[in-house]
Amino acid sequence: YSYFGGVLGVIIIYSVVLAIPKVGVAPATTAIILGQVFTAGLVDHLGLFGLNKIPFNCYKVMGILLMAGGAWLILKR
Repeated sequence: YSYFGGVLGVIIIYSVVLAIPKVGVAPATTAIILGQVFTAGLVDHLGLFGLNKIPFNCYKVMGILLMAGGAWLILKR
């Protein structure tokens, strides 16, 4: 897991460095946070890495959708 985390970290940082000049800081940061929240929900739902399964419910789905909608409203030009 440690090596995979290191490689994944390098890929993510490199992608962010490439994306920021093209889309700007705010959209890149918003996309990162939204991606982390969605990934955390997916890890919880599937019970990955030996964690207890915490299934999605309508409140979590609505929270992610509201967060995505808010990001869209803030970032639309």
